[in-house]
Amino acid sequence: MTDRYADILDYIRSIRLVSSHNHHLNDGLYEGIGLRFLLENSYVGWVKMPPDFEDAEAWDGYLKRYGTNSFFRWLFTALEKIYGIPVRPDTVAELDRAVRRAYSDPEHHLRLLREDCRYDAVINERQPHPGDDLGHPELFRPSFRCDCFFSGWLADKPEPNGFFARSLFEREVLSVRDYLDQMRSAIEKKKAEGCVALKVAIAYERPIVFENTDLAAAEKALNNPQASESDVIAFGDVVMHEIAEIAADTGLPLQIHTGTGQYEKTNPIGLLGLIKAHPNTKFHLLHGGFPWVDDTYALLLATPNVWSDTCWIPYLSTHAARDYLLTALEVADTHRLTWGCDTWMPEDSVGALMAMEQVLASTLNGMINDGAIDFSYACYIAKRILSDNAKELFAL
Repeated sequence: MTDRYADILDYIRSIRLVSSHNHHLNDGLYEGIGLRFLLENSYVGWVKMPPDFEDAEAWDGYLKRYGTNSFFRWLFTALEKIYGIPVRPDTVAELDRAVRRAYSDPEHHLRLLREDCRYDAVINERQPHPGDDLGHPELFRPSFRCDCFFSGWLADKPEPNGFFARSLFEREVLSVRDYLDQMRSAIEKKKAEGCVALKVAIAYERPIVFENTDLAAAEKALNNPQASESDVIAFGDVVMHEIAEIAADTGLPLQIHTGTGQYEKTNPIGLLGLIKAHPNTKFHLLHGGFPWVDDTYALLLATPNVWSDTCWIPYLSTHAARDYLLTALEVADTHRLTWGCDTWMPEDSVGALMAMEQVLASTLNGMINDGAIDFSYACYIAKRILSDNAKELFAL
């Protein structure tokens, strides 16, 4: 067997990338931040908030307990790479000072994306400002988050990030058909303003099974504060089918959060009916449906209008990501896989990329040793996943 891991990794690190899914923040939100803000607003903050910097004993226990977690592993590796300081109980105060010095430069967060992450373009989704290019249209290509339309059955009901669907409408709506027409106009306007994709993350609020297409059932929820849960679900089902149809008509890929969320019926196979009902829609399924990755394999195998984004998986579980990527390549093809860092802190972006680089190099090296591909084809696959597939899918 020939070990080409180092050669593949070198090639991967030479590629300029398109990140297919980010949540990067506006410039001003990064000004003057320190290590605590960085950690609390990164994925390690989802797992456990950091102790006080002065408490070395607490930091020792914190690092020992969570050191195997992939978020911790890769973010701390990224921090050492960027700032030259390892994360240890006796260095966190020094690291905090280094972070503060770096962020005294307002361009620091953008340099991390352009230089350390090598991003030529970032498909970015921002709430509560859907469609915002953050003032940097040369880098950020907005994905328009459509979750607000599921909440808009009441005029005064925002989606969880505080955005009101009807703020996008030109007039008051009195019927579901009028609501859907206004929604279509709002999406078409967002495309004209530069949005390159639609995004639905409703898995954090309800199941991603969309069975109802009956306008009369959905009508029971519209403008009705006493609507039942089933009425609201029916309304959301109709909205989702219309979004999928608009995506096809406008040529915009439809990104859908799959897997984690509320966990009740958020596994990807629940989308099968929706996907089959809209064969001209490009469904870009995020996160591989983790932990229900087998569902994504089935959808890739059975439905040619499905793309899978490996975003978050290498950062969430590096081991699982290797198995996922190999099987996805085997059941699908080299043109329907993409990757994005799915982060809002740029240091997380660096860590997520380092995780993906290792996963991709290891997977491709294993395929070479297995006789499935040669080195040249491995390089082709790497560039497709990290750049070319996203350029084609989002028409960049």
